[in-house]
Amino acid sequence: MPRIAITGLGLLSPLGLDVPTFWDGLCAGRSGVDFITEFSTEKLRTDIAASVRGFDPKSVLEAREIDYTGRVVQLGLAASLQAARQARLEDVDKTRTGVLVSSGQGAVEIFEEQVKRAAARGPRAVSPYFIPSAMPNALSGLVATKLGLMGPSFNIASACATSTHSIAIGALMIASGDADVMLVGGGEAATCPNTLAGFGNARALAKAYEGDPKRASRPYDKHRSGFVIGEGAGALVLESEAHAASRGVRPIAWLTGWGMSSDAEHVTRPHPEGLGLKLAIEAALRRAGIAPTQVGYLNPHATSTPAGDVAEYKALCAVFGDALPKIPLSATKSMIGHLLGGAGAAEGIACVCSLRDQRLHPSTNVDELDPVFDLDVIREARPCDVRYAMKTSAGFGGHNCALVFERAS
Repeated sequence: MPRIAITGLGLLSPLGLDVPTFWDGLCAGRSGVDFITEFSTEKLRTDIAASVRGFDPKSVLEAREIDYTGRVVQLGLAASLQAARQARLEDVDKTRTGVLVSSGQGAVEIFEEQVKRAAARGPRAVSPYFIPSAMPNALSGLVATKLGLMGPSFNIASACATSTHSIAIGALMIASGDADVMLVGGGEAATCPNTLAGFGNARALAKAYEGDPKRASRPYDKHRSGFVIGEGAGALVLESEAHAASRGVRPIAWLTGWGMSSDAEHVTRPHPEGLGLKLAIEAALRRAGIAPTQVGYLNPHATSTPAGDVAEYKALCAVFGDALPKIPLSATKSMIGHLLGGAGAAEGIACVCSLRDQRLHPSTNVDELDPVFDLDVIREARPCDVRYAMKTSAGFGGHNCALVFERAS
């Protein structure tokens, strides 16, 4: 199987509009969570979110295109263009370059708007662009069109594991010979009234902690109460080692392992013992050809929900055993919230930056570690000597995915 190189990164997040700003913010322990001001939250169960601030869609789209593209598509396109520039995709055979930049929900705000329009004015008021604007694959389709990429392009939707699965499947397509290069990742921009109502009524969302929104996302803390919804998009360029060498492009890191599984347990609740996620982690380690003890950093799903953090912890215990408390771990969501379909891409990029710089970012808001966890939760950014890092993701529907990254040198 060819070695998979990561040669480009792009990201728009609640901490900034590019990878360097995101990474600097994480290492400094800054939070992108704040109160929602875009719409009334009076009747909702929470009034906080982690939003992308300062993004101008005119930076990547013409005015007429903005009218019929959802925010997730705009953010995902901007992230993809960043990654493509860094990887110099203008040099590749575009018939052999594909796109898997996915969204779990698509343009939620367009769906809401068009349903309201039909209810108020009748079906003839619905935009002819409704379907192509709201379909989840609009993001991959637009990225392929803008960059002229004619290889495989489609969307994977697996809730909060969406972009992690997209990274794994993109690597598989290179390994199988279906593409030389894959632009992968994903995003979400679902901070809308009905989405918040649904998650809130399911008692999944956190509120401002002691009045402070920035303290609300508290993975592993004794007083965690739910996740903070976030928005953003991340993109990575994958290609085989030989293909990158032929272009003179230096890998930022390697993607050496990936594993996927299902809980087969419940539509929203994780397996209480983490058995499905355990299978994905073990599969990723097998593909990478490494032992659990060789993993030097963990970036878990860590949503800050009472049940979810415990189930994931049990999966990690089952795989890593007595070594787990010795492996440094940090939860990116503590600062950027939960990017839903974009979470795996953003957090995967955090792993790549960790390996590139040999520096680990902290988890914030761990004021009192829940005694159920025996973990080395990083409280302040620290230097490291790490060769392998692991990212885990889990999504509604019982979908699990794990990735193993290796430093480039």
